[in-house]
Amino acid sequence: MHLIVTCAVGLEDLLRGDLQQAGARAVVSGEGELTVTVDEIDVVRSNPMVDRVAMSWSPGAPLEDAEKLCRATGFDGDVAFRVHEKDPTVRDGIVRAVGHQTGWRNEPGDWQVNLVPGTDRAEIGPLAWAARFGAMERLPATTPPSVAAGVLRLAKLQPGMALLDPCGGVGTIPIVDAIGRDGRGLIVDLSPESIALARNNIRTFGLKDRVFAEEGDATYLDLADASVDRVVSDVPFGKRIGSNQENDTLYPGLVRELGRVLTQDGRAVVITDDKRRFADVVARDRSLKVVKETALRYNGVTPTAFSLTRVRARGR
Repeated sequence: MHLIVTCAVGLEDLLRGDLQQAGARAVVSGEGELTVTVDEIDVVRSNPMVDRVAMSWSPGAPLEDAEKLCRATGFDGDVAFRVHEKDPTVRDGIVRAVGHQTGWRNEPGDWQVNLVPGTDRAEIGPLAWAARFGAMERLPATTPPSVAAGVLRLAKLQPGMALLDPCGGVGTIPIVDAIGRDGRGLIVDLSPESIALARNNIRTFGLKDRVFAEEGDATYLDLADASVDRVVSDVPFGKRIGSNQENDTLYPGLVRELGRVLTQDGRAVVITDDKRRFADVVARDRSLKVVKETALRYNGVTPTAFSLTRVRARGR
């Protein structure tokens, strides 16, 4: 089957590599978009970097394959659809034609197939991220789960490693990690509201024995030296939460603590749109170094994921 899958801009090559390794034929067809050919839908369904899945479609074209794809996910109810079109005259015409052709119900608020004539595709609701893995409680600045999955790949986590998110919010990054990896995760955040939501999410996903959440300050972590294998965090960068001025305090303290709690072979990946400030802080700290910068774009923001490792002492 031929599919169109979407991910955050900047993660296309990572996703392509994973899908090809799993046996799919994948080609990057645009920013944040791949064209994928698979024999089994599980190749796409099991990858947490995939945000949405669609098929090519244009008004008047048959929709049998879209219904088959819904059924392949295990959906066995009556298919409902919506038409994503602003012009009411065009939208009503497509609604009538699709209803006549398929017998599907038009349910704009509860659909399995979203028809988008402007982009010539039919989005398959049962293959959206939350439908595949589960919905999380969120806040406005919460990291999208599919973005978290891609950034976690940059961290090169291995089974059994301990993961820390020191600006963890509602827990998205450690929870997404725990969905696919055997390891322990710790969420730290100053906000009691965020920690309460994180604990709810941990319970919802059945991860209370592997992922933990506690209130704490990213600049003064209550953790032993060299106790964390990996740190992955989407830190405040002043556009949706925090401020650039607050980052003058947050970033130096955070980088200092990362240098203290990471193991000798530890690695950190930090997402921020306050790029120059963060890079300058790392350069001045001198305990860590930037080894990779991955530019991202999603939900109207354009942050960079900075991959950090320890600075090796000379002679070692």
